[in-house]
Amino acid sequence: MPKNSIKFLPIVFIAVIALVFFLELNKAPKAQTELEIEFWQYWSGPERKPLEELVAKFNSENHGFKVKMLSISMPRKKILMAVAGKVSPDLVHLDGDMVTDFAMRNALSEIKRPDGDFTKIFLDMLNIEGKQWALPLMPTCEALHINTNLLAKYNLQAPSSLNDIVKIFDRMNGTQEIGWLPSWPPWTGQFIPVLFGGRWAVDGVPTANSPANIQSWTWVQENFARKIPQDRLAAFTEGLKSYQSPDNPFYTGVIAVENNGVWERNLAKIFAPEINVEVKKFPGLVEGATYVTVDALAIPRYARHPEQAYQFMLWLLRQENLEYLALAQQKFTPLNSHSPEFFKRHGNPYIKTFIELAQSPNATYFPHLKFVQKYKREIKNSYLKMLRMEASAKQVLDELQAKIIKSENLD
Repeated sequence: MPKNSIKFLPIVFIAVIALVFFLELNKAPKAQTELEIEFWQYWSGPERKPLEELVAKFNSENHGFKVKMLSISMPRKKILMAVAGKVSPDLVHLDGDMVTDFAMRNALSEIKRPDGDFTKIFLDMLNIEGKQWALPLMPTCEALHINTNLLAKYNLQAPSSLNDIVKIFDRMNGTQEIGWLPSWPPWTGQFIPVLFGGRWAVDGVPTANSPANIQSWTWVQENFARKIPQDRLAAFTEGLKSYQSPDNPFYTGVIAVENNGVWERNLAKIFAPEINVEVKKFPGLVEGATYVTVDALAIPRYARHPEQAYQFMLWLLRQENLEYLALAQQKFTPLNSHSPEFFKRHGNPYIKTFIELAQSPNATYFPHLKFVQKYKREIKNSYLKMLRMEASAKQVLDELQAKIIKSENLD
């Protein structure tokens, strides 16, 4: 090697060290400004789009970090697997049941209950054993949906009492249509007791065979299940009529009256624009009785950036952002009040009915139980057994109570 080259090596070495130091010095602040949190959500199609737009809006602002949103299927399985492997995302989208399940599996991080105008029930249903595990994003509740075209065909009026529903059923029984079906939608059996003041658990203990629950299912069995041919009932209870499709019997004009959530009128407009759908509070024995459910935001255990995830969560839950999302999805927000512009722009003329129901003192949610999924499956199985006339309402509910108490060692 030439002597000049050997003399030149120390200069090159110093230059390389200086260059590396310069690059590292400039890389540190760049990495800090490009911090990115990961957000997993499970909405699809038209429900996902406005959420994507809100994420893009957040990323266009200067918050010191960005949000990467990933749309996933089978959220329960994938999120639990990520937590078990300690590779959790920073923020997740869950339904109310998943919040209960995940919290009791120690799969979520406790968060601060926020200040603001939130409707109390939506925060309470995500508060388990005195700890806030999630915050409400988009809620819904049950209301009566009426195909007024079909009722008019039989010269019938919208029902104002439980007895009116029986009369509508009796008038249409034996025809091609059905006034009200005790097994449609699929979760009806779980909902019916609420109308009679029933509950599925109190203080963590199942109350399947409470007097109100027995009264509600007896009403169903005596006034509907006993009168409708079993083969016709089975066509709905065994899934031969698809819920999420144009074959939905409410959209096709087969069922005149059903209980359903805030999304139903919008879907009916899409699948059956020719029918007119009226929405009312379900005329139960308890005024304003309804089931509340919610899509929520939570920070999973082992999230790498919980502070930023909570900051983004609170940003999403600002009134202007919640109303933007609710308008796009034809829903309402978990807030006590909405802007005048919200009601002017909303496509559902009955949206105030849902808000009033959600804020009713008789609104309720399925109890916080570690065996919530199992209990709901057993409720469905018992309800179908009752509809098939295999036992009385009291018998199946007594059996359900004993089975759950025994299997969960609650006695």
